[in-house]
Amino acid sequence: MSDGPHRSLPMRKPWRELAKCGDQGTYDAEQVIEAAAGALASDFKNEVKWSLIDALKSIFTGRDNSLGLPEIALQELEDAKVLAAGSVFGMNAVAWSIELITEGRFGLDAFYDAIGLAAKMRGFANVRSVEEHYLRESNQRRSENVSKRLHAAISSLSEGRLGSMLAGPELAKTQRPKKKTHLDEGVSL
Repeated sequence: MSDGPHRSLPMRKPWRELAKCGDQGTYDAEQVIEAAAGALASDFKNEVKWSLIDALKSIFTGRDNSLGLPEIALQELEDAKVLAAGSVFGMNAVAWSIELITEGRFGLDAFYDAIGLAAKMRGFANVRSVEEHYLRESNQRRSENVSKRLHAAISSLSEGRLGSMLAGPELAKTQRPKKKTHLDEGVSL
C-alpha cells in the first residue's frame, strides 16, 4: 500500500489527484485548493450541458423576463429542469438557482453564486466519498486528516469566483496542479 489509498479510489482522475494532495503533507493548502478547483471544473465540464448553463444565465439576466419578476423566473427554472436531467450537478445548479431567485437575486453575480454553490455541494459530497474510501483502505486518523484538508480547501473557494471560473465567458480549461521543477519551488519551510 505504498502508493496510497488514492490509487484505488473509484473516482475520476482529478479527484484521485485531489485525494493524493489532501493525504500527503508535502502539498500545502494552496496546492490542495488548486487541485480542488481542478476536480470541480472537471466534473462540471463532464456533467453539465451548456444548454442548461445558457438557460440559467438567460434567466438570471432577464433575457425573457425584462421586468425581473420572480414568478416568471421560477417558471423558467422549472422548465430548465428538463435540461438538467441525468446530472446531479445540473439539478443542484437549478435547485440553487431557485433558492436565489426566491430570495430576489438576479444578475450575473447571482448566476455565478448558484453555479458555485452547486459546485461546492458536489465537492462536499465527493469529499465524503473520499473519506469513506480512506476509512476502508487505511485508518481513521488518516481518513479524518484527508477529509479535514479537503473540506478546508473547498470551503475556502468563493462561490462567485468558483461559479465564474466554471461558467464564465473565458471558460478556463481544467488545469492540473503545476509541477515543481526547481529546488526553490519545493515545500515551503
